[in-house]
Amino acid sequence: MEVEAALAGLQAEVNCPICLDDLKDPVTIECGHNFCRFCIQQSWADLRDKYPCPVCRHSCQERHLRSNTQLGRMIEITKLLQITKSKKQQQEERCLCEKHLQVLTLFCEEDLEVLCPLCTQPPNHRGHHVGPMQEAAAHHRQRLSSYIEHLKKQVADAQKLISTQDRKLLELREQVQNRRRKLATEFEHLTQSVEHEQEAVLSRLAEEEKDVQQKLSANTTAFADHISNLNSLLKVVAEKSVMSDVKLLIDIKRVLHSCESLKPPDVYWVQLRGEGCSLPPQYSALQQIIEKFREEVTLDPRTAHPNLLMSEDKKLVTFVRKKQRVSRNPERFMTYPVVLGSEEFDCGRHYWEVQVDDKPEWAVGVCKGSLTRERKQFPPGQNRCWTIQLQNGDYVARGPFTVILMLKENPRGIGIYLDYELGQVSYYSLNDMSHIHSFMDKFSDPLKPYFCIGCDPKPLRVCSVRDYEGDL
Repeated sequence: MEVEAALAGLQAEVNCPICLDDLKDPVTIECGHNFCRFCIQQSWADLRDKYPCPVCRHSCQERHLRSNTQLGRMIEITKLLQITKSKKQQQEERCLCEKHLQVLTLFCEEDLEVLCPLCTQPPNHRGHHVGPMQEAAAHHRQRLSSYIEHLKKQVADAQKLISTQDRKLLELREQVQNRRRKLATEFEHLTQSVEHEQEAVLSRLAEEEKDVQQKLSANTTAFADHISNLNSLLKVVAEKSVMSDVKLLIDIKRVLHSCESLKPPDVYWVQLRGEGCSLPPQYSALQQIIEKFREEVTLDPRTAHPNLLMSEDKKLVTFVRKKQRVSRNPERFMTYPVVLGSEEFDCGRHYWEVQVDDKPEWAVGVCKGSLTRERKQFPPGQNRCWTIQLQNGDYVARGPFTVILMLKENPRGIGIYLDYELGQVSYYSLNDMSHIHSFMDKFSDPLKPYFCIGCDPKPLRVCSVRDYEGDL
């Protein structure tokens, strides 16, 4: 039996720590641990710069894999050492009961103890299920075998979680870099008064990154310890399962308890806090407006000019030369390439965004909801529309009066903010969230989002809430 135990131990040593099968094309990494070439390559597939050892977590600087041909030959020799058990080896070792000095031939299923016939005399084990040792050994050998696959799966699952944690570290670095770039861009457009605030925000972000890294590292270490425990238990179960009946059943209670009570540590999920900063009042107020009052605006196909082609989600509209087959109704624009939003506002505050990119002609803003029932064949006039537009290369604000706008750069998108009770419509450039123009008026009719597309083939897109949720 000592030979069999030694062989089982040797077989455990030549197993790959990742797939838990015999090593195939074994390679050795920087820290000295051995793996199947395919397994370690898969484990490191999504990693860059540093490559942690799945066993000891040693951070290897390079993906250098050394072929271990000597170990490969040892594995082949181990496979040849499968010695057929002789009848003499299959005979039970005749162990004696320490209390009665009788041969141990029985097993109590309730107490999980090996017994001699005298051990079963009343009152000991009264009412317990006591049977022949051979039957009990066969049952528990099968039971132990069932744990092997379960333990292998636990090891594989834990390895996957470690790989996930490694990817989380990379994602954390990317998130921090994205947040750092965003903060840097914002601070470029602010005055000297926010320089100290920038340093404080970046410091808090760095501290949070450090804190999360420490927690992830601690979580990874906990999983590495868990895997070590699983491998140790797996080795014990493998050795136990090939022992004689007596040795298999001795201390079986502790082994079964270890298999059934072993639990993996909790997974730490990365979640960066929404880092904020004390910016000047105008900028902070705009950010609050975007977060609190943004609307999911969609285009109303009933109002669209026949030459306008709309996407299924009613977010993107394009001018096409061929007129679409549309129903004639009093709400449709027939002269100018205009479409209105489906939403109607008669109170409250609302914000939405429009992507214009490099379109040569466009106009966006709000208009009276009754505009569709008025003189739609003419351009919007006073007290009916409040828009800004690009036409013939000039930016113009049209409302109760016309204002020529002098912009430092062409906006790729427009943010529109409506405060109905205050009578204010404001426009912002999505390039840097700078203010473009504001109308002050008195509203009494419901208002609708207004979009004039122009006669060029480039599309105009109404942004979804999710488009700019990630940018805040």
